[in-house]
Amino acid sequence: MSIVHPDDYVSDVIGPFQGTLNDASIAEEILATNNALATWLGSNGHIIVDRGFRDVIETFQDLGYETHMPSFLKKGEKQHSTIDMNNSRMCTKIRWSVEAFHGRLKKWRIFQDKIHNSLIPKLKDIVRIVSATLNRYRAGVFIDPNSSYHQKLAQVMRTRLMHRNVLQQRVEMGTISTRSRWKKTIEDVDFDFPELSFDDLCFLFLGTYKIKLARTYVEEHLDQEGDYTVELDANTDNILRCTIQSRHSSAVKYKSWIQYSLSGDPIIAWYCTCPGGAVTIGACAHIVSIVWYLSYARHHHFEPSKGRRRIQQAIMERIVVGEDDDMDDKDQEEEDDDWH
Repeated sequence: MSIVHPDDYVSDVIGPFQGTLNDASIAEEILATNNALATWLGSNGHIIVDRGFRDVIETFQDLGYETHMPSFLKKGEKQHSTIDMNNSRMCTKIRWSVEAFHGRLKKWRIFQDKIHNSLIPKLKDIVRIVSATLNRYRAGVFIDPNSSYHQKLAQVMRTRLMHRNVLQQRVEMGTISTRSRWKKTIEDVDFDFPELSFDDLCFLFLGTYKIKLARTYVEEHLDQEGDYTVELDANTDNILRCTIQSRHSSAVKYKSWIQYSLSGDPIIAWYCTCPGGAVTIGACAHIVSIVWYLSYARHHHFEPSKGRRRIQQAIMERIVVGEDDDMDDKDQEEEDDDWH
C-alpha cells in the first residue's frame, strides 16, 4: 500500500500483506500498528481513497481525518447525481498521483514479470528502495504545479463543482428527448461542428484518460461503410444526439446529447444516460468519444485500427457469402420447380 502526496512524492510503501486481506483490512492494520502515519498526516489531514476503503471510512473519520471517496450508486438508482459524480471526479483527479506513482514503479524490470518466491522476504525492502530512488532522482508528475495552466484548470473544476446539468433537466422534462424532435440520422459530413485542438480537448475533459478510450467507442459506432452517424434536433441547430454502445455489455446502449456553438464557447453542455453521464466536471467516455471524433479526429485523417478493419472485412465477406448462398438456393428451387 502506497501513501502518496498530491505532488507525486511517496511517504511510505507498506506491505506486503496477505492476498486475502482487502484494502479496508489493510488500512485498519496500518492505523493500529504504524504510529508514524498519524505523525505524517497531522490532526486535520485530508485522506483521498478509492472505493475499496469504504469499510474503513468511519475509522479515518474517528481519528479526525477528513476522508474523501468516489460515491456508490444508491440502491434502486441507475445513475449518479451530478453533485455525486462531480465530487467523485474531484477525488479521482487528486488521487491520480497515486496511479502515476504506481505506473512509474511498474516500469522497473523487476516488477514487470512474475516475482520469484525466493524474493518475497526481500520484496518490502526492494519496493521501498525503488520508491526512495524515484523520490530522489525523478521529478514529480507536475513539473510546475503553480503554472497558470494548472491554476486555471483547478479553478474550472471548482467552478463546475456545484453546477447543475441543464441538459439533463431538459432531457428528463421531455423537451429534447422525444423522437419526433430528431431529424433522420445524418453522416458527420453533413453538418458543421466546432473544430478543437488536442490541447483544447485535454483542458475540456481534464486530462487524456477518456480521450485515449475514445477511439474504441468511435470504431464501434462506425457503420459498415465507415460512416459516423448522429441525429440533429429539428427545432434547434446546436444540439446533437448519438446512441453509443456500452463497452461493458453488448446489450446496452446509451443516449448522449451535446449542445455546441460555432461562435464563442464551442462545447456548452452535455448529458448521457450512462451511470456517470450527468457529470459536469469532465464527461463520460461516451460524450468524450463523440466530441473527440467530430471536433478533432475526422479533421486529422482518422482511420479505424487494423484490427477493426479486419473485423469489418470479415463481416462484409460473410455477408457476401451469405447472399451468394441465398441466390444459389433460390436458383436451385427454381430449377426444381421447372423440372417438376
